[in-house]
Formats: sequence, structure tokens, C-alpha cells
Amino acid sequence: MRIFLSVIGLLWVQAAYAAVPVDLGSYDATCGVKAQVAGEALFLGWDTPEGSTKLTLNVSGKGALVKSIAVARGKGDPVVVLRDADPATVLTVGQRDLKKRGGWTIFFDRTSRKPSESGRLSFKLKSVAVRSVGNRCIVDLGGLEGQAFSGKLRFTLYAGCDLIHLQAVVETKKDARALLYHAGLTCDPSGKAVSWIGLDDKVHRSDAAARPAVPQKVRNRTIALETETGSVAVFPPPHRYFYPLDEAYNLGFTWHGNDFMDEIPGFGIGIRQALEGDGRWVPWFNAPPGTEQELGIFWLASRDRGAKLFDRVKAYTHGDRFVEVPGHKTFTSHYHIEHVTRLVGKRDKSGKPIPPSALEKPDFVDVFKKSGIQIVHLAEFHNRLGRSRRDPVKALPLLQTLHDECARLSDDGFLLLPGEEPNVHLGGHWISFFPRPVMWVLNRSKNKPFTEEHPKFGRIYHLGSPEDVLKLMEREGGLMWTAHPRIKASTGYPDFYRDKPFFQSDRYLGGAWKAMPADLSQPRLGKRVLDLLDDTANWEAKKYIVGEVDIFQVDRTTEFYAHANVNYLRLDRIPRFEDGWSPVLKSLRDGAFFISTGEVLMPRFTVGEKASGETLKLDASGRAKLEAKLTWTFPMAFAEVITGDGKEVHRKRIDLTATGAFGKQTLEAKLDLTGKTWVRLEAWDVAANGVISQPIWLK
Repeated sequence: MRIFLSVIGLLWVQAAYAAVPVDLGSYDATCGVKAQVAGEALFLGWDTPEGSTKLTLNVSGKGALVKSIAVARGKGDPVVVLRDADPATVLTVGQRDLKKRGGWTIFFDRTSRKPSESGRLSFKLKSVAVRSVGNRCIVDLGGLEGQAFSGKLRFTLYAGCDLIHLQAVVETKKDARALLYHAGLTCDPSGKAVSWIGLDDKVHRSDAAARPAVPQKVRNRTIALETETGSVAVFPPPHRYFYPLDEAYNLGFTWHGNDFMDEIPGFGIGIRQALEGDGRWVPWFNAPPGTEQELGIFWLASRDRGAKLFDRVKAYTHGDRFVEVPGHKTFTSHYHIEHVTRLVGKRDKSGKPIPPSALEKPDFVDVFKKSGIQIVHLAEFHNRLGRSRRDPVKALPLLQTLHDECARLSDDGFLLLPGEEPNVHLGGHWISFFPRPVMWVLNRSKNKPFTEEHPKFGRIYHLGSPEDVLKLMEREGGLMWTAHPRIKASTGYPDFYRDKPFFQSDRYLGGAWKAMPADLSQPRLGKRVLDLLDDTANWEAKKYIVGEVDIFQVDRTTEFYAHANVNYLRLDRIPRFEDGWSPVLKSLRDGAFFISTGEVLMPRFTVGEKASGETLKLDASGRAKLEAKLTWTFPMAFAEVITGDGKEVHRKRIDLTATGAFGKQTLEAKLDLTGKTWVRLEAWDVAANGVISQPIWLK
């Protein structure tokens, strides 16, 4: 790799000849990215797993911003894989209804059905500043305007990493705004091709011809531009780019062609969001006034093309798979797949009912398995059959079918478990989970006993009150928790019943975590439920949060991974369905698990040798040692030690900007926990992927 000038004084002399002055006052070459200004060009070079990459930016204020991207294999000379390209961002801005319950903490907002405007963010270069933060180099280019938003383009380069992280960082002064963004790059299509992996899992290729831009359904949210010498793949942050929806349909999240949205002239490729979402509740992203919204996209340049290029991209999400962690099993919850609903009423040509065993294995089983998920907890009967669960005549056959199907579709490496979102008796929405098949009816008519023996279905429970719910959970060793707490139909819960016996019981686990609502100014996902975890800990209630997905359809066409998260339970083996699955509930009840989006993992987290869910008795000094082993794919941003004293929450950030991609590190810190009652840990990467521990309790 060519050695660049690193003396700041010389760089300033050269910067004087650029059309737009380049501020290098906060740049230090020891960050691992070499920066040099020569005439009207800013050269940035750094080592990568492939060899090295060299990005040349045009700082004249005229012509294409990206003069070239060059890639070297090994110690060879860089070869230009793309010339004369421009970043492009289209912003779609709609209206947020702040009068509805929750204000900014909202899901039930049909933003797509209200007036909105889409427009390209125009860019006129006004300033250039290069700075170093840890092992990364950040280039801020002022001059971005559009749709009542303004800000800058930001290139972030990570030493030892092949990513070019590009963000439009913008803010608005207007209130009640929600947004979507669409991004990519434009260039001359001559001699180029576009490639992607289709839903058939095969690489597809098309000439980069001057035809109208079209959405493209792809795997791994990635589309690539191929040239004679290499390629550039573009893709979004894997989870942050997707605001919550009821469905995980693949809506064609990439595009290629001419005049995209009639806003980007000429040819380009990129990422996109469908304005209409899944056609149900479509809340888009929050954009409160004065917040810096980071509209991000990643470019990955390589000498490789086709499958080899996509393998480089897929490595950042482990191929969209939740990988194994020794001593843990992957558990996911809250799916309204309504498998039983689809079975009801199915008949053959002669009119005879088709037994479930005669049906082929549904798509969702293979999707879960390929995603590395080992234990799935359903939330059935949430649609039209929900009312049937209150009628014993209808409810019991439905439950039996659910139990039979879960047993049939489970095997030695995969456990499918019955569960429901009953939403009666307690207030708000909640999830039920038992360690074995349980027959229960969500209604208790007058003079009906709490339990009775049925000649076909055995012991049956009839529930008509919160007291009945708690009694059932205690008798059967079940668990319950708030679904989507403090939002949707659980707005105000569990806060409203925090003093109730059922909530105070150890049968009430806590709440469920999901990245909802979405806000691109936040460096972490799902703040709403992370705050709940801290609040319940300060209530001195030993509650935990479990990752939930809360979608309806899962099949081979869905964009499942982007909407998912997973719980890593401290389990040595997967229970067999016929033996019951009480170890799964025990891990949850003991807080013996962590939540991950998949890219950041926490194989070990202890304070004073105690793991999450356990209690540490502090000595007179109040000090204890924290140890946390982290692994990751994208470069890390920060970790945070969170503690509470029963009244307030305290945070201590650990800077991780010295990290590169595909790393691991054991964090060690001596904590002063005097007066604290609990401690936990989070860690987040540059794409807002993260890992969340459960609390360790302190005496």
C-alpha cells in the first residue's frame, strides 16, 4: 500500500490549493487511515482483509464527488474498480400524529396514508473536515439540504475493515415529522452490470442499461455494481434500516436503473423503502426536531464479483444466521404464524378432513432452522380464532391441534412451542408460556369451576379474572410477560399494574424487547424497553426482558433476519417436546440469558464472578470486577455499564472506537457499586446492532 503524507502541517499547505479548504486539524494518521490532500482531491487509504482500499474524493465542489475507489489484493497496487460516482439520498417526509397516545412512542400511525413529500437531498460542497476517532477516520462534507432538513454527508472509514460507511446526517426544526430514506450511488452505466442474490438463492446479473429504475427483491438486502475490474456492493444497516411492521414481507428493498423515484437523474443502484409498508400500520421513522438523523448505507468495494463479493457482505451478518454460542441455545418468541388457523377446515377432494400429519412441513420451520434458531415460542390465535379461545367447545380442539402440531414439527435439533397472546383479564397485551401442554379456556362462565376433568382433553382450566390467571401460572409453573410494553395496545403497561399480586409474583417475567419505535438519531435500538428494564429493576422487582419479534408470516420469501432478534439462553441442550421444556422457562425466570441482534455476542458476562440473574453480595468496599467477553462483525461503537440504586439510573460508557471488524475482546473494569442494587451491560456497533445482558442483583 502506498504511504501517504502524515505530517499535519504539510497537509494544511496542500489543502490551501483545494477549491474547498480541507480542515485536518483533528486528524491523526495513527488512526490507521492515511489522509492526503493534493490539489482538488482528498485521498484516503487503509488496509483491509482483501489488501487495501483507496477512496479519492473530489473536493473542488464541481463534478462527481467520488473520483475513484481502488482496491488492492494483498500487497499489490490498488486497481480502480469505480470512477466518477455520486452518493444519492432521497428523503420521504410525512406527518407524525403526536396527539395519539404515546406521542413519539407510537406504532399505530398510518403515516403512508397522510400527505408526504419525497425529494432528493441536494448537495453543494461548503466545507470539508477530516478527523480521527480511535481506529477510524471521519470525513464530514457540509452542504446537504432538502425537505426542510439540512446537514452533511459523512464518510466513515475503519482501519482494517473493507466497509465505506456513508451517512446523510440531517436534522429539521419542524415538529411531528416522520421519514423514510432511500440511498445509493449514481454513475455512468457503460461497461457495467448489476448483480444480486435472488429469492431463489442464486446470483443474478443484469446489464447496467439505461432503463427505468425498478425495485429488486434480494437476499441479504444487498445489490452490487460490477465493473471490468471489480465491484461495489451497497447495503443498509441490517436491523436499523427496518422500522417495525406487522409483516416481514420482502418489499424489494433495493433498486437499480434510471431516474429512481423521478428524483435521481441518470443511472444508479441503491437501497429503498416501500412507502406503503405492509399495508397495515406503517409508522416510518421518528424525526423529532433538533435530532441528528443518520441516514446510513454501507459500500463494500472489492476485486471480487458475484458470489465471492456477496460472501464478503454476508459475513457481517453470519449469512443472516444467529450463530451458536457454547453453553447457550437460541430462543425466539412472539409469532402470530396462525399455523393452526390455516389447518382448520382443510379437506381433501372427497371432503374428508386432512390430518396435520398429512401436510408438508411449512416454510417457517426451515426458515427458523436456516437462521440458526433452535427454540421457537409461538403466540397463536391472535386473529379471527382469538374469540374461539373463550368457548370451551371450540377452544379445546384448537389447543389440542396446536399442541399436536408443535410436537410433530419439533425434532432433536428444533423445538416448536405453543404460546399465546391472550389479552384478557390483566390489562394490555401479554404473553403466556407453559413448560408443557396445558388445556385452558380464556373465559369462566357463572358457576363454572376453575378446574375440571374432561373425558377427552384431561384437566381443563377456566379463567375469569387476574386471580385465576395467577393461580394457573402457579399450578402449572408457567410464565407471563407484557407484550410490546409501553406501546401499541400495551401503552401504560406494565406500569398500571406494577402493584398487583400477579405482577409482583415470580410468575410474571417482565416485558419484551423490540426495536420499536424507530429513530435514526439513536445509537442503540429499542430504548423504550431498555428503559423499562431499568425502571423495573429500580422498583426492586426481579424482572427481565425477553427479545420478541411479533410478526405474522414467516416463509422463504420474507425478510426475516432484519426484523428479528434472538435470546441466547444458558442451556446445555435442547429439551425434547415429549419430555416438557421446563429448562427453557427456568433460564428465562433465572435471567440466565442475553439478547442479541446477531452481530454482537456476549458469551460471558460476570460481575464479582456472578452471572446475569444471580445475586452478588458486596463486601465493605462496594467494589467488584466486571468481565465481559464480546465478539462482533461490524466495528464496535461503545459498551455501557448501567446501574441503579432504587431511584436513579447511572451509566458509564466504555469507548470501543479502537476496534475493527470481526473482533473479540474481554472487557474488564473495577466497578464501585456502593449503594447500587443492580448492574447490567449493553454493547452496540456502528450499525446499531447490539447485545443486552439481564441484570445482576446486588446486596
